[in-house]
Amino acid sequence: MIHLVLATHTEAKPIISHLKLKRIMNVHEYQVFISKDQNISLTISGIGKIYAACSVIFTYCYFKKKKNCIWINIGIAGHENMEIGETILVNKINDDSSLKSWYPSIVFNHTFKMLNCNTYDKPNFKYTENLHDMEASGFFSSAGKLTYLELIQTLKIISDNKNMHVDFKKKEKISELIKININKIEILIKKLQDLQLNVI
Repeated sequence: MIHLVLATHTEAKPIISHLKLKRIMNVHEYQVFISKDQNISLTISGIGKIYAACSVIFTYCYFKKKKNCIWINIGIAGHENMEIGETILVNKINDDSSLKSWYPSIVFNHTFKMLNCNTYDKPNFKYTENLHDMEASGFFSSAGKLTYLELIQTLKIISDNKNMHVDFKKKEKISELIKININKIEILIKKLQDLQLNVI
């Protein structure tokens, strides 16, 4: 099974629409969506690493604690000078408060740009050469207990840099950033599906 975790409904909306996911209405703790063939789930975690971590464990338990699934965190991030809308595959995650780091295992061929990501407890607009987000460390630390590291990936889409940023109050702009990268999200899913066949 493939589990997608996104912080907000605004980010998730284009994926829900494209993959024709339906909300599981009897789940109230989180908004959880499922594909018709029940092979893809999408959980909206809320903003922040604690929420991300908890949503991973909730999703795992809800879907009967099935081990060795694919887990993908998708969301927006800031960077010093990357262009708005650019898609980045995260190859190292640094937690700003705990100073811990995680190293996603990227063993498949791809054409994604790769960068480190710093996860902060609150929005940080003092941009660096690393990505800035608020969920990756929580997501990865939880998912890492549930599956092979090769099957856990974080894909970030640039929403702001030192020169400009999307107005976060204009939700349609955030959704559009995800929508224009749907094909890249599907490419990553397919790469991990192919890999899953070889690691299980």
